[in-house]
Amino acid sequence: MRKVGIIGGETHLGEITGLAGKRLQIVGATVRPDQQEWAASTFAAPVFASVEELLAAAQPDLVAVANENDLKAQAVLLALQAGGDVVVDKPLALTMDEQQTIERFLAEHPAQRLLMLLTLRGNSEYAGLRRVVQSGAVGAPAFVGVRMAVRLKRAERPPWFLDVNRSGGLFLDLLIHGLDQVEWITGQQIVAMTGVTGNLGAPEDANLRDHAAVFCELSGGGSALVEGQRMLPGTKGSDYRMALAGTGGTLDLVMGGAVTLTNAAGADRAIEDLPEARSVVADWLDGGGLVPQAASLRANRLAVLATLSAEKHERLSVSLEK
Repeated sequence: MRKVGIIGGETHLGEITGLAGKRLQIVGATVRPDQQEWAASTFAAPVFASVEELLAAAQPDLVAVANENDLKAQAVLLALQAGGDVVVDKPLALTMDEQQTIERFLAEHPAQRLLMLLTLRGNSEYAGLRRVVQSGAVGAPAFVGVRMAVRLKRAERPPWFLDVNRSGGLFLDLLIHGLDQVEWITGQQIVAMTGVTGNLGAPEDANLRDHAAVFCELSGGGSALVEGQRMLPGTKGSDYRMALAGTGGTLDLVMGGAVTLTNAAGADRAIEDLPEARSVVADWLDGGGLVPQAASLRANRLAVLATLSAEKHERLSVSLEK
């Protein structure tokens, strides 16, 4: 059983805490001051005032990072420098400088491992759609459309989340999953991106971003559009979809619903034998390849570049080497 230290009390911690007592032993945590009482009761472990104190006193061999987005890269580097492996919620880093610093450290310390929580790779519907694409049932992928929409839930969000300077914006906090799915499902790489983002729901708030989209050119000659927004009404919590058109058919996915296939054998046929859902953390602990370290790093790099494209209002080329 691995000893895990927790940095932060933000979303997706359940990917870690769900394995506590089975695969992981929580030996300490550090969180925002307003979360300390909650952390002490939830983790049943000592709560430290800083990342440095946690690493020195608890000496975890695995560190789970789920703090504020603008503090993630620093926490990841401190954990790596202390000799531990790292599981980090997205995004890994907000800037290319932070990204490159983490990449260099991992290249120089190949025994250490990092996983970013690209949880959609473990989702049954997305895995099922990928399996159909890989079977050749729709031919060569020509276009992929990804939608990721959620409610803003403004009253429930901490202030940092609503500030693009701290959250990083929608590409890094949300659409990073869609960018990864485009490459994972098609088996192609994104070679160029043109992004846009903005704020239509509350224009008086200069630091809020509530929608974003990025047009992607693919290495196989096709294209993809990854779009998302935080403008869903209170009647719906989330709306994740994917549509893929290939040279021999189409696929449509609604998360929590159906995956349907149209090709020469028939139209709008539901895929019944979807794979079982998998924990990306459990798979990683077992040495599995569901989310390779290179995929974690590349997904974050793509999200940083999409953000830069939207900020600069220009098309950016993407290296195939990362």
